[in-house]
Amino acid sequence: MNIFSKLKHITDLTDNEKAIVDYIKDHTEDFIRLSAAQISQQCYVSTSSIYRLCQKVGVSGLSELKVLVSASIDNYLKEEEDFDYDYPIKQHQSQYQITHKLKEVYEQTLISSQNLLDLEQLRLVVNQMKKAKTIDIYTSAGNLYFAENFKFQMQEIGIQVNVPSEEYMQRLTASSSDDTHLAFIISFGGRGLLMNYFVQTLKAVKTPIVLISSTHENPLMSYVDYQLFMSSYENHYNKISSFSTRLSLLYILDCLYTCFFELDYESNVEKKLAYYERIREFNK
Repeated sequence: MNIFSKLKHITDLTDNEKAIVDYIKDHTEDFIRLSAAQISQQCYVSTSSIYRLCQKVGVSGLSELKVLVSASIDNYLKEEEDFDYDYPIKQHQSQYQITHKLKEVYEQTLISSQNLLDLEQLRLVVNQMKKAKTIDIYTSAGNLYFAENFKFQMQEIGIQVNVPSEEYMQRLTASSSDDTHLAFIISFGGRGLLMNYFVQTLKAVKTPIVLISSTHENPLMSYVDYQLFMSSYENHYNKISSFSTRLSLLYILDCLYTCFFELDYESNVEKKLAYYERIREFNK
């Protein structure tokens, strides 16, 4: 995850730690250049506050934090937080303006999604995918189509994924799950009527759970083992369409698929080509 995105979404910062975060954002070059004593003087905090912040961010010390800040600043600055994701298209715009604005939505969404992607969480989830005997995806509405696309990709390399769409089949799949399954819950805000039932049931049967959601407060977070974040600027309902959320979800699922594919790259290429050769042979 981009270090600026991580700093933005840490919720338990003290006032002194918030002052350091603000200084990092507003005076990035100075932060990279100055010593711990100089930073503490600029922020009117103790040096121990700097190192406590490092611990909360999950880095070994100030030097590592500076390296991450230096490496992340360009992508962070490309992410326009005041971009209108909900109504990017205005009345009386030309077709050229509309197509150009949609391109901007997609560009900003991909930058935001990449900034939020926690590579360690991604690695752990892909390892769980490799261990699981069965992968199940629980979602609803338009997200089902993206889950089905992921299912199709995985089946092309011989991995079966379940995407139950009807309520009864979703309940049955969760109830019959166990610790050999891996469950993906896709829910932007955790508001779906069945989502709470799913996570409680899956937790009870010891199924590892991956939540793909927005960065907003989510009632499902306390139940899950892993979490990946979608770009979270869109309003849940007050918008033209889910342009950003759809693309962000597709990006995450494609990252999961390709990282899984890479674990057995040559074997997966061979399987995929072999399956299509059989299709061609028996279609003659």
